[in-house]
Amino acid sequence: MPIDPGSVLRDGSGNALPLADGTTQFDFHYRDIRFAGRVEVDHGCVTLRVVGDVGPMPYSAESTQARAGLARICAVANESLAGARLRVAQGRILLGTDLRLETPPTATALVSAIVEFLLPARPYLELIAVYLRPPLAPARSGETALQPEWRKRPR
Repeated sequence: MPIDPGSVLRDGSGNALPLADGTTQFDFHYRDIRFAGRVEVDHGCVTLRVVGDVGPMPYSAESTQARAGLARICAVANESLAGARLRVAQGRILLGTDLRLETPPTATALVSAIVEFLLPARPYLELIAVYLRPPLAPARSGETALQPEWRKRPR
């Protein structure tokens, strides 16, 4: 039997239940990428932060072409995506956003915000997958994330 998440988060009068100040954390997978989310409620202000680890940025010694291609994808994505950012931190490519949600927050608003964040980024995630195997995609033991066609061949 389907359940309307909006109805679960309402009181007997149909008013949305307020969230107490604090933090709620969750994670989910999209296109073999793990995303971590956090909803912070502080004095009625609701912020959603979502970050996904898209994969490692290859070293130039591994593949200069892959590194340059991935850097270009990140730059173009950042020029065109509103609110979402691709960045490299500690050698990992991250896709993230910080959004304000309407108060009181509802499950529908949360899911909608996540979808509005991810859908415009999908073409860029597909382009990144040309160079990198997504982190949660099946792989052989010891296999690097860099797709085989981009790896340097031993001489």
